[in-house]
Amino acid sequence: MIRTLATLLLCLAATLAWASKADPRELDWLELLPEDEVETLLQAPPVDHSGQFKMEQQGSFNTIAELHGQYVKLPGYIVPLDVDDDQKMSAFFLVPYFGACIHVPPPPPNQIIYVTLQQPIPVTDIYDAFWIEGTMKVETSHREIADSAYHLLADKVTLY
Repeated sequence: MIRTLATLLLCLAATLAWASKADPRELDWLELLPEDEVETLLQAPPVDHSGQFKMEQQGSFNTIAELHGQYVKLPGYIVPLDVDDDQKMSAFFLVPYFGACIHVPPPPPNQIIYVTLQQPIPVTDIYDAFWIEGTMKVETSHREIADSAYHLLADKVTLY
């Protein structure tokens, strides 16, 4: 009886884990911000891509704790970080708009997602938007070009 109950519980847990990955929660970038920061971001001056120098990152590391551990899907632009000699990347930043982190002020840390891949993929065209699907973590990352407040363990990278 106990063995049967344990088997049923394991099957239920496996089914729930599969179901959560089958239907990721589709996120909007504003859902990564605490409610009191949304209006501030919406009133920020427009991004200026004309500069030649990297500008200092502004904004907060405040996050939405409930996102930790959720299986999510989010569109954005890829900024390659860890690239091997074969031009395959194993980590990148996902950002909400084209050109972020390149000589303009990077988005706030809670608007940048540090993404890691189990299997490296070829470096993508930075002009294309992609869907990234995987397990979200509320976890900071500090890199030379910017900091991020979220980490995504990616399972899928597909063209938007």
